[in-house]
Amino acid sequence: MVVATGATVRLAQTSEVRAALDLIFSGGAPHDPQAGDFMRYASLRHIDLALTTVAEQDGKLIWAALPVPSPGRTMLLFTPPRIPQPPQDIAARDLIQSLCRQYAQLDVHLAQVLLEPAHTDMRQFFAGLKFVEIAELVYLYGSVARDSSRPRLPNGYAWVSYSPENHRLFADAILQTYHDSLDCPGLTGLRDIEDIILGHRATGDFNPQMWNVLVEQVDAHSPPQPRAVLLLAAIPHSDAVELVYIGLTPAARGKGNADLTMQLAFHLCAKAGRRRLTLAVDAINAPALKLYDRHGMSRAVSKMALLRDLRAGPAANAR
Repeated sequence: MVVATGATVRLAQTSEVRAALDLIFSGGAPHDPQAGDFMRYASLRHIDLALTTVAEQDGKLIWAALPVPSPGRTMLLFTPPRIPQPPQDIAARDLIQSLCRQYAQLDVHLAQVLLEPAHTDMRQFFAGLKFVEIAELVYLYGSVARDSSRPRLPNGYAWVSYSPENHRLFADAILQTYHDSLDCPGLTGLRDIEDIILGHRATGDFNPQMWNVLVEQVDAHSPPQPRAVLLLAAIPHSDAVELVYIGLTPAARGKGNADLTMQLAFHLCAKAGRRRLTLAVDAINAPALKLYDRHGMSRAVSKMALLRDLRAGPAANAR
């Protein structure tokens, strides 16, 4: 595709992929170490670098982006840390628009970018392309003690690990935890619950024993009621586990259930022989930040998450 400035938007040739990744990770510095690290990571995680798309003018790469589609009908866009100067910024805009149109036709519903909070020019650039800021994500990490024990539960409470037979329990429990949630409320109503679960399952190595719902048997005449959800995933080729999702139903909040759930997270990490726990949390979620601080989690970095709905009509129900 040729844009107004005379630049061409196209897939990168194999010989251009490294230069395009240098653009994405450092703005163009050749042989950037981050780009090399990402290439190795992409190989381990089966990320298709052949999807790298570039804007070229007069034989020179002026911008690039790497779309990474995921189960659950979402994609993450990796882009350079800054936009080119006018009029070449038109090529950058058209590159993003082209990718959004292309993946919308492939039934991708949501496109996401993660930007440095201080890069206001990039935030404005994507806002002009219908990307909406949904959260500042704070990335945390914590050490796992080898002797982390399984938490003792009050009478009537039990952990239920995932199985195909109790899939509905997990779906219902996750949806209940979204009620009045402070964690990325801008996502509410944008995704179907089955897409959400597919997306969570695609994070790291899925192990059903690392997915748990805390249930309470209220009385002998009714089924157990969900109180909390904990979804963990071991990060391949590392000593870490990612806390993919944690949430409490409204009836369970303020009763110590969040601490029980974090204790289980550390216990399952230790049981799996992992030494680190990582997660991302919405910066406005003060109760969650206090919870993680109590459990020794430390801040690494933060990113602004921006989202564009690629669907033509209203968003589907659920979150």
